[in-house]
Amino acid sequence: MKLKIEKSQNLTSKSSLAITISGFLAKILAAIYRVPYQNLVGDRGFYAYQQVYPILAIISALSLTAFPNVIASIYQKSKKTDLYLLFKFQVLSSLILASLLLLANQPLARIIGSIELAPSIILTAFVLLTVPFMSFYRGLAQAHGDMIPTAVSQVLEQSVRVIIIILAAFAYYLFDWNVYFTANVAASGNLLASLAILAYFVWKSPTTLLFLFKKHKTSFKNLGQIGWAATVFIFFTVYLLIFQFLDALFVKQSLQSSGLTSIQAEITKGIYDRGQPLLQFGLIFSSAFFTTYLPKLSKSYHQKDANYEEDSQTFFDFITYLNLTLTAGFMLILPAMNMVLFEDKKGSVALEVYLLMILLASLIQYCHQKFFIENHQKRSFIILVCGLILKLLLTPIMTFHFGIIGASLSGVIPLFIILLLYIKVSRVRIRSLKNIRYFLALSLMLIVVAISQGYLPQEERLDSLLNIFISTGLGLLVFILSSIKLKAFSQNLWSYLPFKKEK
Repeated sequence: MKLKIEKSQNLTSKSSLAITISGFLAKILAAIYRVPYQNLVGDRGFYAYQQVYPILAIISALSLTAFPNVIASIYQKSKKTDLYLLFKFQVLSSLILASLLLLANQPLARIIGSIELAPSIILTAFVLLTVPFMSFYRGLAQAHGDMIPTAVSQVLEQSVRVIIIILAAFAYYLFDWNVYFTANVAASGNLLASLAILAYFVWKSPTTLLFLFKKHKTSFKNLGQIGWAATVFIFFTVYLLIFQFLDALFVKQSLQSSGLTSIQAEITKGIYDRGQPLLQFGLIFSSAFFTTYLPKLSKSYHQKDANYEEDSQTFFDFITYLNLTLTAGFMLILPAMNMVLFEDKKGSVALEVYLLMILLASLIQYCHQKFFIENHQKRSFIILVCGLILKLLLTPIMTFHFGIIGASLSGVIPLFIILLLYIKVSRVRIRSLKNIRYFLALSLMLIVVAISQGYLPQEERLDSLLNIFISTGLGLLVFILSSIKLKAFSQNLWSYLPFKKEK
């Protein structure tokens, strides 16, 4: 019995490490592959791929994170009937949605920008058919405490996608492909990746899904038993991707309505889309801390730990300081970063506004997770829906009047309102706003970065890269030293950093 427990603990430990590393690698791959793609195909080519990307990314998120977590939770509660019901529901939903995509591929392609994207819609339909199987393979493995299949499949899936996408970009460059044909070939990477993952699971997984195909007495009337928690979890997993999908629907059309030609609007939308990999990269840091510390907060809450509220507030303070510092610094070096990554400084102001979403999205994620821990899912859902409606209303109006700066604001304003609503209905306090010492240290950092950038050249890509390394290095050094000297942070806050003693 003791040996069995030790084996289980060892598997859990290995699984936690594997999923953390794979998640980090997958996020880095997701953030960086679009840079060489844009460099090879240009802003218009980047636009073409980004129009279909949100749909593919939503499907990927459902099969990787959203559904597997729900499946694992249901399995652990020994609700086998709900498991059969969810599988039946997923398969039926996938078939219906895939059929709709196949039948309406041309009208849908027109809605997202061009009929030439119809092949991508068809590919998306076939990717959708793999979701029930991939999510159940991953979910059942997680239910047994084994995250390694999910970890391996996550990196494998992202790697296959990235290879196909980069090969498509090279083919465009070498063979003078059309930007839409290139985008369609790039989109095929998702289908090939999904098929590769299914083959991996069939070959390596000790779990078979055959038991799910046996006849079971289930009714869709019982679907509500799966609950709010699962619905809200799935909704939040794809929330920012829905924002991107709304951008795909409205930004180009609004730019055209404001007077740009179709090609000018596509190029401008492509410049605006540069913000997405920058946002993903900025959120990597918060995600690493959430992965580490949120399970500890959840355990503390359910054990009715007296220190839960203070620990929760301190972690919120840490996330606020981390992301405020990161966002402010990132915004200051954005023009140089734009040059290094995308070869010019076009759209820098719009992208600086876009980067505010790093801070807002990180704090919203914390608040949402806190609500989830404390079982306030309905409140969280209502707040998120309000934000989505606001985004839907603002995007066409603000893009029409203010171009891509307005498009950026149409994402920032709803997230800001969402954050205010979360804070209003929760017990979270923004104590960081009263920390004068922190703002003094932050100001010193920004001054040093700004001065060093002014003296260093940044006309060419290599110059800008050296500029970024030197200015951010000096800025970080000044911030750390001044924070220590001014005693801007308590020892509790410092202890969250990986090089400090574990909390």
